[in-house]
Amino acid sequence: MRKLLAIVICMVLLISVSTLAATDRASNRTYLKMMDVQELWNEERYSEALSVLQEYEPRTAREPYDHAIVLQYIAHTYVFLDQIDGARKALQKALQLPDIGIPLTADLKLVYGQIVLGDDRFEEARDAIEYWYANTESLKQPGQIFTLAYANFMTDRMERAEELLAIAITSEKSPKESWYRLYYQALFERKKYAEAEALLFGMIERNPYENDNWRLLANHHMQLEDSRQAVAAITIAYNAGLLEGADDLKRMIALYSAIEVPEKAARLLDKHLADESIEADSESLKRLADLWLMSRERPQARAALRKAAEVAPDGRTYEMLGNIYFEDEAWKEAHDAYRRAINLGGLDEPERIYLLAGMSAAEAGMKGEARAAFREARRSEKLRGQADALMRRLDRN
Repeated sequence: MRKLLAIVICMVLLISVSTLAATDRASNRTYLKMMDVQELWNEERYSEALSVLQEYEPRTAREPYDHAIVLQYIAHTYVFLDQIDGARKALQKALQLPDIGIPLTADLKLVYGQIVLGDDRFEEARDAIEYWYANTESLKQPGQIFTLAYANFMTDRMERAEELLAIAITSEKSPKESWYRLYYQALFERKKYAEAEALLFGMIERNPYENDNWRLLANHHMQLEDSRQAVAAITIAYNAGLLEGADDLKRMIALYSAIEVPEKAARLLDKHLADESIEADSESLKRLADLWLMSRERPQARAALRKAAEVAPDGRTYEMLGNIYFEDEAWKEAHDAYRRAINLGGLDEPERIYLLAGMSAAEAGMKGEARAAFREARRSEKLRGQADALMRRLDRN
């Protein structure tokens, strides 16, 4: 935003100099002094320029127009020195002066609006720049119009933002991609989905290797709850080698899962965990296990959960692993996993896990371990009857 501010200030300076040279409202001595200041600017002697201006300012106290011009130059100099607070104060002071005329007021408000926009004071910025837009007789540059559009967008005035963005883009020979993206957002917010999508396709056609445009297209379809179209967009970009970041890959995996192709998602995640495009942390490995389970690939699910437990041992991971072993009737492995879950802690219902551990031990012929687990399960009033019944059955056998 500060770079944009500097560009706009340069534009305003050109306007200010021509205005000052042409008007008879500023005194000749002020005109000559400002020419001296501009020479210092050209030599990048900004601190010296500021000293000259500050020394000269009191001499214009009785001449509001001259005083405003000097304050305008002070504000510009502060910006060149990257002292934005000083620029803001100088402009506020200038705007409070009486009888300085609409053209100069408009120029001051443009730069002031740019400054407060950089401070995220969007409504104040919008009002100031709208005043400039309505009252300046100078040629409006596309970048200035875009800035006003941005201020309107950030204050939820989408219709006005859309109008200004269209003007900025059509009047600029080579609009920036960021302009098109903001225009897209304005169209989408106004529920002009077909126009927004057409704009996206135009952006992709102009620059098919810009990965952000493909992300935006996928996100467009996701927000419209069209997961299949979102997958199509992101798959094209992936196959073209444009999406290699972990976030992109995770988004793609989530989309495959959303359209009920869990095996495709699992294989994609497995591949990128192996090549380290996605960090093989506990959450990613548990996600892989879930996808393999949805794909009815239980051995792969068990392997993924074992890795997750190795990476970050915790009770819940071992509980999940125990459940898979239990369902597969791998009784000793289930018992061991449940016991590890209990030892690590962090379980919602530890007594229920004791019950499952006891059942697993009983099926594995480990009667002593089963009795110990059932005794712990009895601590839960809700599970006591079930634990006692299982204990009696164990004794009968």
